Amino acid sequence: MLIKFLSDAVFNLEELIRISNLDMQDIKEANHDAIFQRLESKNNAIAMFDRSKDLARDAMLKLSKENPNKSIEELLDPNSLALIDKMREGLKTLRDINKNYAKSVIAVYEFYNSLLESIIPSQRDGYSNKSYSKVDLLHIEA
Repeated sequence: MLIKFLSDAVFNLEELIRISNLDMQDIKEANHDAIFQRLESKNNAIAMFDRSKDLARDAMLKLSKENPNKSIEELLDPNSLALIDKMREGLKTLRDINKNYAKSVIAVYEFYNSLLESIIPSQRDGYSNKSYSKVDLLHIEA
C-alpha cells in the first residue's frame, strides 16, 4: 500500500507542476480567465496530494512502530525510496515555480495598482489604507 500512496502523491505533484507551469505561461500572456478556470482542478490536486502524502506518512509510521530497532531507510524497499526522492525533487520544482509565479503576480498587482492610482486619485490613511472620497472620484483623469 505504501508504494500506491507514494505513487499517487508523486502523480498529484506532477499534476500540480503541470498546472502551475500553465499558470506561469498564462500570467505572462495576461490570460487570467484560463488561470481562474484551472483553480478548481489545482485545488483538487492539492487536496489529493495532501491525502496521499498523509496516507504514506501514516503507513511509514506504522512500519516504524512495528520495527522500532530499524531506521526507516532499512524498512523501505528501493522503489519506495526512489518515489520519496522523486517527491522531494518535485516539491523543490513546485516551490521554484510558485516563487516565480508569486513574483509575476506581484508585478501584475503593482501595474494595476499604479494604473488605478493614476486614474483615480486617493489619499492615504496610515500606512496601508487608501480612501477615495466622492470629490476624488469627480477628478478622475481619462
